[in-house]
Amino acid sequence: MSAQSSFFASSGFSKHRTKIRCVDAVCDMARSLWPSKTAINLSSRAEISKRAAELWLEGRTEPGADALVNLLRSDAGFLLLQQLMQGSGTRWWKDFQRGVHIADLEQKQEVLRLQLEEIKGGMKP
Repeated sequence: MSAQSSFFASSGFSKHRTKIRCVDAVCDMARSLWPSKTAINLSSRAEISKRAAELWLEGRTEPGADALVNLLRSDAGFLLLQQLMQGSGTRWWKDFQRGVHIADLEQKQEVLRLQLEEIKGGMKP
């Protein structure tokens, strides 16, 4: 086994991937977040023209790397990352998702702890 093959085997990366159409993930995300004024919202976050966003939504062009990075760095970035990684079996993505889930549960736990303290505090004479 070559060094490159052992890297791919141990990292969870597959040499045989299904082609992911980036524009489909971007457009699905944009349509779900902004059902009206989709092109305007998409263009402002990707820092592209409204016309370029319309062409993406029509499936006539695809986002460039700069626009994709701008989207990932925007308020919609996490949702886009989830769209792009959907179906990924890589270990790092599973670990990342687990970490996000743990952080979310810990935040909810803290809110509940504070509420419980407030209720208990109101019971004292």
